[in-house]
Amino acid sequence: MSEDRPLIAVTMGDITGIGPEILVKVVSGGPPDNCRLLVVGDAQVLRASFDALGASFALPVFRDIEEVAGSEAPVMVLDLAQGGGELLALARPHPEAGRMAAEALVRAAELAMARKVGGVVFGPLVKETLHLGERKYNDETEILRELLQAPEMKSVAKVGEVFRITIAEHVPLKQVPDLVTPQSVLGAIQLLHEALLLYGKKSPRIAVAALNPHAGEGGMVGREEIEQITPAIEQARAEGLDVSGPIPADTVYVRAFKGQFDGVVNMYHDQANIALKMAGFGEIVILFVRSPIVITTPSHGPAYGKAGKGTADPNNLRAAIEVAASLAQQR
Repeated sequence: MSEDRPLIAVTMGDITGIGPEILVKVVSGGPPDNCRLLVVGDAQVLRASFDALGASFALPVFRDIEEVAGSEAPVMVLDLAQGGGELLALARPHPEAGRMAAEALVRAAELAMARKVGGVVFGPLVKETLHLGERKYNDETEILRELLQAPEMKSVAKVGEVFRITIAEHVPLKQVPDLVTPQSVLGAIQLLHEALLLYGKKSPRIAVAALNPHAGEGGMVGREEIEQITPAIEQARAEGLDVSGPIPADTVYVRAFKGQFDGVVNMYHDQANIALKMAGFGEIVILFVRSPIVITTPSHGPAYGKAGKGTADPNNLRAAIEVAASLAQQR
């Protein structure tokens, strides 16, 4: 789908958190100029969220996707009639909220697979809620990999013009060294290169962060840089990729945000996310690569502590929508 203003399916995520509120704020403020929006979920929940914020609900609501196709409205609702109104403002994980979030995500992804929409943006979620509602799965990535038959699908983060990928994501820190291998590092470099090309970077420049302090000090404070990371970098260079490293983790993002690199390969979760969230907490977008459809999401969770207070910032969701629309325009 390459139309100038693609239709992007957006879900509310976990409705007991801030997802409905930030979506209402994006819609009320006017959707991004580069797309139209189709909210996929429970219209009752969305309407209640408009009321809670004192906003007027005047969106066309449809029960069938074929009806949506006949509308040129900038924002529409595909009502799944899930009956979740009583869950609003619970501000804690709930099995029914997990089930609803998973159902909306699956429906939105199916629409993208059928080319009824140009891409999918799913609202903030946490693994606990999803697992309570859909015990077969641990997180949204597992759901999408199975649904889309995309076992190699992986997430990449974007803040400003810098992208990052992480080798050891949600694992205990003590397991990280075992996961840093020449194969895992090379795979991450290749995947980040793909993501940068997908986003329009013509000659991606990639930095690889070290695992140990001061990049191991020549083996004095760890040998992973010598035995695991450097061989992967050399192989990537042999394949024609522009790769630098291993670079000490305390300086790699300083150089990236100065424009020296387009993307960074990190060894573990906090090594990447502390730097990115300091640089632009409300601007981080997660996008999925090696996926047959465009998928993005905000980087934050449902923020139960802010639910129902009307103070949640919608800018991260807006950024995720803008990135999804931009990617959809290129397909």
